[in-house]
Amino acid sequence: MTAATANNSESHTGGKPLILIAAFPGEGHTNPLLAIATYLVEKGYEVVFISPPDFRGKIEEAGAEWIHTDNPLTDATFRALGAAASLPIGPERFAAQIKAVFLDTLPGRTEKTSEVLTLLKARDPRRQIIFIEDVFNWSFMPFRHGRSLPHGFTEAPKTIGIGVAAVVLESRDTGPVSLGLPPDSTHSGRQRNEVLQELVEKGPMKPMIDSWQNAMRSTGCTTILDKHVFRSCYTAHDAVLQLCSPSLEYPISDLPPSVEFIGVMPRKATSPDYEYPTWWSEVERAQENNKYRHVVFVSQGTVNTDYSELVLPSIEAFAHRQDVLVVVALGVRGAQLPPGFTIPPNARVLDYLPYDTILEYTDVFVSNAGYGALTHSVRNGVPIVLAGETEEKIEVTMRAVYAGLGVSLATQKPTAEQVRKGVEQVLRDTKYKKAAMKLKREGDSMDALAAVERKVKELSK
Repeated sequence: MTAATANNSESHTGGKPLILIAAFPGEGHTNPLLAIATYLVEKGYEVVFISPPDFRGKIEEAGAEWIHTDNPLTDATFRALGAAASLPIGPERFAAQIKAVFLDTLPGRTEKTSEVLTLLKARDPRRQIIFIEDVFNWSFMPFRHGRSLPHGFTEAPKTIGIGVAAVVLESRDTGPVSLGLPPDSTHSGRQRNEVLQELVEKGPMKPMIDSWQNAMRSTGCTTILDKHVFRSCYTAHDAVLQLCSPSLEYPISDLPPSVEFIGVMPRKATSPDYEYPTWWSEVERAQENNKYRHVVFVSQGTVNTDYSELVLPSIEAFAHRQDVLVVVALGVRGAQLPPGFTIPPNARVLDYLPYDTILEYTDVFVSNAGYGALTHSVRNGVPIVLAGETEEKIEVTMRAVYAGLGVSLATQKPTAEQVRKGVEQVLRDTKYKKAAMKLKREGDSMDALAAVERKVKELSK
């Protein structure tokens, strides 16, 4: 880039810093960062987004520059995940999944971030770059532990981490991640937490900790790393903006001071190109006529496609309840229910349906406890019934229960009866709807996207 071109670039963006964004590839990690990219472009920032080709179209549609990176999830990753799935649900399985997905792939992500930062600095050496990433992308963490800065940098660029999942970190006020324990900051509770944390770190989570330390060293880290893998995600940036309000999280007295709650993302308008199903008017009129008194929305997200776990029992739970309309989104375009499964007259099933579109009309959301599902529930003021125990889902479930937003079915694979009882509990007790609306109002008042820009301005030179 010539000096004249550099001057034109700065003039075009009003002297604003260049924004570089990265997220771990996956809908739940990337979509919130895409929303941030879209917003910042609209506010006049030049945005560059590192991503595999899967998200190229959305990135360029947002007006950002797309820079290619390989998908870190390889055949070896999926083999490791297959092996992890054979382990009992709990810390050992959770640690094996984190190792396979995030830690074994960390060096490659750090190298790519360094490469792109070098590229962008060379384009315009005088222009400030602010790096924004999903906290679980972890690519900038090595630079905080002694890795050499990218070429052209004499000091580290300012960075913002975006919390796209529950705040899972080692704390004196909570039990170890993946146990799904409620917080306890009493003297005896903190003793419990300390003992349990030591047990899991020396036992089932030790291979994960070793993998993390090895991965960090392989990227050029020089400082000795402690054993708190997850806490490091929240201390690796100048600021961490958590996508929820404080009421949706545990009160943690030792939360890193860099963490700020900014509320959930705003509702996303339905695309004008979206083709509504022919039966959509039944959803819109459900609460206005005597046929259906309640709308129950069911989804397992975009990853888990074993519909026998939650979708099928949820349909069966209300097959004989003509006052309930069950709407199911399978989460994957082109997906279908297993052959031979009979869909009852009061159920509507389709492959893809934007959450915000249906939740506007929903009384209860039945989910397998993805964090995206939880935050969509909050931003629409809809109480939730959760069936999730694997990955981080048990921690997401416990946040919803703690906040009064919903109930846990305490299993990954509920029966139809368990689903029915959970939904009926939420419909019967108005406290869940009241909690959902309180959380919605709290989030609406915070304006998450504006908070991101405020932090960018704060970190701008």
